[in-house]
Amino acid sequence: MEIDLRQCVLGLAVLGLVVLFALIGRGVTPIEADTPVVLTPARWTALTLSRQARGEIGRLEADGQALRALLATEPVDAVQAMLLAQRIYAGYRQGTTATASARQALIAAAAAVARYAGGALTRQEAIEAVNAALQRIQALRGQAVSESHGASGLGIRAHRATDC
Repeated sequence: MEIDLRQCVLGLAVLGLVVLFALIGRGVTPIEADTPVVLTPARWTALTLSRQARGEIGRLEADGQALRALLATEPVDAVQAMLLAQRIYAGYRQGTTATASARQALIAAAAAVARYAGGALTRQEAIEAVNAALQRIQALRGQAVSESHGASGLGIRAHRATDC
């Protein structure tokens, strides 16, 4: 009885692939109530949309923080504010329906910061617009908005007539 080395290696390679696929399948199979669930097309679509929404929320948070940081500088660079507003507007014209309200609030906040940098709005109005956008984004994330930053929520103090 002669054992062919190539057949033995091929058999071990096939066995290794089966074990690899089993481990991958076990790791990615959705589980509900300690029972593996068959991944139907509807579930796949829901998981895909959920993943897209989570990614979009992360980008919304990053852009909201960029607006916050820009508004925290004094004086706000009008060119930088306009470029950021244009990037935000172009990036969020489309997206998942789950994030529509936060996207619109962020676009409005970016426009408010750009208008403030150009002198058309007060600092307080720009701060309120950014706060409203950040609150909507936080609501999507499921976290309570911290009130520890004071009334503005940004830690940014609004200009008063006596500050000049």
